[in-house]
Amino acid sequence: MKKYILLIAILVVASLCVAFITGQSKGKGSVTLSASDAAISNGLTLEGTGQQAVIRNWDSPAQSIRWTAKLRSGNYRVLVDYAQPLFGSAVTIDAGGQQLAALVPPTQEGDDFGTMEAGVLEVTDSGKVTIALHGIQHSIVTNPDGKRTVTGPLPVVRSLTLVPTDQAATSETLDILEEFKGKSLFDGKTFDGWEGNDDEAMSHFRIEDGVIVGGSLESSLADNHFIRTVRDYQDFELRLKYKVTATDDSYNGGIQIRSQRSTLPGQGCEMVGYQADILARRTGGLYDEKRRSDFLGMELGLPENYRPDEWNEFIIRCEGHRVRLWLNGVQTTDHIEPYTDLPLEGFGTVGQTGRIALQIHKGTPCEVRYKDLLLQEL
Repeated sequence: MKKYILLIAILVVASLCVAFITGQSKGKGSVTLSASDAAISNGLTLEGTGQQAVIRNWDSPAQSIRWTAKLRSGNYRVLVDYAQPLFGSAVTIDAGGQQLAALVPPTQEGDDFGTMEAGVLEVTDSGKVTIALHGIQHSIVTNPDGKRTVTGPLPVVRSLTLVPTDQAATSETLDILEEFKGKSLFDGKTFDGWEGNDDEAMSHFRIEDGVIVGGSLESSLADNHFIRTVRDYQDFELRLKYKVTATDDSYNGGIQIRSQRSTLPGQGCEMVGYQADILARRTGGLYDEKRRSDFLGMELGLPENYRPDEWNEFIIRCEGHRVRLWLNGVQTTDHIEPYTDLPLEGFGTVGQTGRIALQIHKGTPCEVRYKDLLLQEL
């Protein structure tokens, strides 16, 4: 009898040890949300059943993967079980008015799954919480000619796990734009604090009625020209308004951020870096001027009834390796830079500091007006 009691005692202790180890690895009170429990948008497909089910065919910012879970208030580590052999895709995770954003590290080949830690989410109120997973940029595909393009799919998702933690939250409120407290970058009368990107640039910009005007309706330009701040900026939120006067839809301007003057021979008038672009074919787009020479991130949204010949407001927010754009209150771009540590071929790593500049593009006669330039350093 004593042997049976001893055996039972050993089994109980063993089971407690297993429970302790499991609790340590998954986290006490952790919640795992499987693909089979998710509500998915049109175009996404669910394959398999139970814990092995996966969500595929994710390639659009309009698509979402959603779960509803009952959570206590507090902070949670967010772990995503996924497969993504390509590099460069990025996602956001929204829950209870908070948002996380993260690059998706590549896993091994095909359906070799891995776990990504997306950050620490703050849940402010106990109760039912909807957790939504959105894609914000495609993965990077290398074409047969060796050129890299951002056209690859988003991850295959198997589950999302929320693990209670004492770590500080890394999520941000979705109402972050309401916290803006900017200071003027332009006094409305002089170019104090600004300079030409080259010796010719200042001749193509002027001040009229408290507004910076770039270009002319009387003549075309052979080169791009920029005026830039005299100092560098790293993390900031910039707000400004612009208006275009042009004879056709070939107008082109933009706001350079985290940019530097080009050092390539014959390109001294150019700048290298991110540009919040002003042109008809990609409204509210983030262009990589003289570097990747392509648009970054997905087209997340467009303002209704947009007219370039009326005053439009750009909001540009740079934090760490993330750059976000809003045009007339609509978020148009959310880019997370994949080349801050890994070198971009031909350019090295992508710097996260630089000048702010205003552009007038070469080509058809055009005027771009800029005003109300306000900046808050973060």
